[in-house]
Amino acid sequence: MLISVDLYTTLIPVIVTVLTVAVLFYAVSRDLRNVLAVSGVRRISEYVTLRCPTCGYFKVREFKVGDYVGKVDDEKCPNDGSSLVIVGIGKEQANA
Repeated sequence: MLISVDLYTTLIPVIVTVLTVAVLFYAVSRDLRNVLAVSGVRRISEYVTLRCPTCGYFKVREFKVGDYVGKVDDEKCPNDGSSLVIVGIGKEQANA
């Protein structure tokens, strides 16, 4: 009988502590999810501006690895068939 009393006096505080930690973790994680949902995660999109050197036609497209200002791109101008040149690289933040 004495052993079971010691077991209960040890086990009850452990159970209460575990339950308290679980409830606190749930409450904090729920609040964190609400904050992230309200603030919105911002995504940065990178783009390049292409320009035709002969007629001035320009186009904006998504950035690709290896792009740099002054690079002659593979894309052709729809007006005269000249190769387009990258004249600018930019970033813009948008809500996801």
